[in-house]
Amino acid sequence: MEDQNPSANNTRDTECTITVDEDHHLYFDGRRIHRVPEVMRLKKHKEEDYYAPKIVSFGPYYHGSSELRMAEGLKPEVLTDFVSRSGKDREFFYCQIFKVIDQIRICYVGVSRDEYDDRALAEMMLLDASFAIYLMMIFVGDVRKHVHFCQHLGMALYTFAFQDLILLENQIPLWVIKHLTTLIYGKREEGAKLICDFLSTASFGEKKLTKIPRKDGRQPLHLLDAAHRIYLQEFDNSGELVEDLVNEEKKPVSKCLWCPWSEHNRQSRSVTDLKAKGIHFKPSSHCLKNIKFKSYKYYGQLELPVWFFTVNSKPFFTQMIAYEASPEINTGNVILCYVNFLKSLIVKPEDVKELREKKILFSTLDTDEQVMKLIKEIDNYGLEDDWIFDDVRIRIEKHSNNKAKTWTYYAMNPPR
Repeated sequence: MEDQNPSANNTRDTECTITVDEDHHLYFDGRRIHRVPEVMRLKKHKEEDYYAPKIVSFGPYYHGSSELRMAEGLKPEVLTDFVSRSGKDREFFYCQIFKVIDQIRICYVGVSRDEYDDRALAEMMLLDASFAIYLMMIFVGDVRKHVHFCQHLGMALYTFAFQDLILLENQIPLWVIKHLTTLIYGKREEGAKLICDFLSTASFGEKKLTKIPRKDGRQPLHLLDAAHRIYLQEFDNSGELVEDLVNEEKKPVSKCLWCPWSEHNRQSRSVTDLKAKGIHFKPSSHCLKNIKFKSYKYYGQLELPVWFFTVNSKPFFTQMIAYEASPEINTGNVILCYVNFLKSLIVKPEDVKELREKKILFSTLDTDEQVMKLIKEIDNYGLEDDWIFDDVRIRIEKHSNNKAKTWTYYAMNPPR
């Protein structure tokens, strides 16, 4: 039974009479921020815990961890700065959170009022959302805040802080961030703009998006949800959503896991193998569903999404796959399928070299071998499904087994 805290109820009635932004129902609709499934924790990378924050906690799951004390001490200063710039007082900001504290609490699993009462949870959300806004402003180019961060926490912790912002277990409701940003700027559209600029810069390296991506009319629950949606959708040069490339209701060609003749178990071919069969490679877009194959008279063409590999790519994909494996999530496991498809294509450095030369893969890593190793090390937890690309695999196999096409290609392109 929930604790009926009299002081909390009194605070609601006497202090927080401010009307809250009407669009909160688009975010708070019963969805929850889950912990990483235990089966995935048991198989996590031994060398590094990709699920726990290293610098800063957001939300109740890691709140109070002794390892995160440095950033915790900076949060009140960041909030004070925002409050003073807004022309409002701290209580006004607090009340905006407190009015929807029940909806916020429902977003988390197992966070009782005995652990955090309504006031404590509202204070936590206010401080954490302010710090998330602070980090996003730094990321999109606020030099003053960048200098401030480095003075207090140091340049070495800069990258880790942004990694913490995207962890599955370290999320706070996106509405809280958006609404507080609106209060800070004084304009509702500015809150959405900052989030768009942050997500766009993190995803594409430029301020490209014009809208926070919705799905079935619902706003993303949190930043990781929003980032996941971005990589599953196609945007034009103006940042507008143009099409949904793959029907998420599409079924696998075969779900048989036992029959060796099943299409599900057909042999995969690497990039260099496919190249030897007369298949060329071409970049498609940033949408990770955008994998297509076309068979022509004398050659085949495989279109693949563009991806920029950095040292952050492995933890990023780890979070995305864990998010797709969470309860109540119905995303079609697209990121998992993309990773598995890529793993089947990349088996040696020459495969990376070919896709790099075709401007499909980019990297800040020193060698193609390092990129290959990074791709191999992305943990799929034994979930090797890539069913949404079954049709592509079948087309490739059909082309590769067509002796007339491959012989014609060899005749026109003899080995050197």
